[in-house]
Amino acid sequence: MDQTLREVRGRSHFRLRLLIDGLIIGVVAGGVITAYRLGISTVSGWLHALLGSAGEGRVLPYLCLMVLMGAAAGLCTKFAPLISGSGIPQVSAQLAGRLRVPWWRVLPGKFIGGLLTLGGGLTMGREGPSVQIGASVGQAFGDLARRPLSARNFLISSGAAAGLAAAFNAPIAGVVFAMEELHKSFSGIVLVGATAASFASAFVGASIMGFQPVLHVAGHELLPLRDYWLILLLGAATGLSGVFFNKCILWGKALYGRLRLPWYAKGILPFALTAGFCLALPELFGSGEPMIFYPTEANPAPEHLIALYGLKLLLLVLAFGSGLPGGIFFPLLVLGSLVGNAMGQLAVAAGVLEPEFVLTLTLMAMTGHFSSIVRSPLTGILLISEMTGSFAFMLPLGIVAMTSYTVAELCRSTPVYESLQRLLPVSPQDDHTVRRSMLTEFAVEPLSQADGRTIADLEWPGESLIIAVKRGAEEIVPHGGVKLMGGDYLVLLIPAGKRGEIQERVERLTRLRL
Repeated sequence: MDQTLREVRGRSHFRLRLLIDGLIIGVVAGGVITAYRLGISTVSGWLHALLGSAGEGRVLPYLCLMVLMGAAAGLCTKFAPLISGSGIPQVSAQLAGRLRVPWWRVLPGKFIGGLLTLGGGLTMGREGPSVQIGASVGQAFGDLARRPLSARNFLISSGAAAGLAAAFNAPIAGVVFAMEELHKSFSGIVLVGATAASFASAFVGASIMGFQPVLHVAGHELLPLRDYWLILLLGAATGLSGVFFNKCILWGKALYGRLRLPWYAKGILPFALTAGFCLALPELFGSGEPMIFYPTEANPAPEHLIALYGLKLLLLVLAFGSGLPGGIFFPLLVLGSLVGNAMGQLAVAAGVLEPEFVLTLTLMAMTGHFSSIVRSPLTGILLISEMTGSFAFMLPLGIVAMTSYTVAELCRSTPVYESLQRLLPVSPQDDHTVRRSMLTEFAVEPLSQADGRTIADLEWPGESLIIAVKRGAEEIVPHGGVKLMGGDYLVLLIPAGKRGEIQERVERLTRLRL
């Protein structure tokens, strides 16, 4: 009971404490992620140089090193199974109360495992691992500083936002990602912690890595309004590509599930296959970032871009499906850029587009691909804007993002992180946590079951207690006759051990189901 009283009384200064904690988490996460980025750059530089020397007959040292790195990466996943893959589904499941995450294993395991997989040139990205590393920093801070149970979810999401912000020097996208993808609610409480952590993290990262955008591209022109019909076609193309991408990712996971390989084989196989492909075609090394800049150089022909699309997708499926630590976030952007580049060149050949706009379509296609696959269009729009350093493309980016989103919805393609989250094991909370109570917040969405109905009209989970109804700046004392409205926020006291079950039941009442 004392702990419950502390949780309720602590609400008065909750946001201020969350802001201060967010700043601390952002500084620490920014330092860790920056070290992660520098480590990946160093290791990949060594491997890329060794790959270059393989053309001079030194193939065996390169292959032996890749096999050793693969075994070491597999050992990391054996040590900490929850570092598998991107890490974003694990963070989402953790926030929903369906997964218990030992941060003391995940944090070092993901860091070292990511250095091996990404430094080794596998077709994987650093953004998902950065999100999970940041979330682990937030969780560690909450545990070590003995923060209230009610605050710890927000500290985890603040750390996750900080991870994305530092990975791409994109603090606004980090904030929106925490709300749109992780919490799926634009909550003021999430906003406070995520904003503080994201901007602190981005500042630390930029102070070391530089303030230049990650994908700074000079010379991309605004598409004339007369050519906006091409944006709709681009949205449709990236939408269909995104649907295909999601199917391939799940197919890869299922394939490895059927093979039942031991941990060392799951590590060695994707490293060995990647090494073989890179020896044949060195441009396949790494996540594929240089491919985004092809339109600014000697741009390959569309057929070559299509071949690269197929090969990079195959290598991503083989690497990601194995369960090695690494994300799909950046590779999916690269694949989207190849679609946009090829489509732009075909439009130029057909005489309906000027050559200088091929780069513009390439950049916009990344947003469309992200929106179709992840189904978080606002995050995609802001992420590409911040990564390229230009906010002048917001209108066309919005059009391509919503078009691809619509295509994916019509194809009934499940967002990739939701699909991956369903594959995770459900782990119960520890006995100490189960007995404790915590505060959590739910947004009442317009046209949901709760909108326009009184508290007494709805069937709430029996072990939950509504503490307050927040309506703008007003806080209403709850009773059965209070009529809920879209835009309200409900503050509930719930048993921590049943957080996932209760959250699901409350969301059925407060969220609009289409």
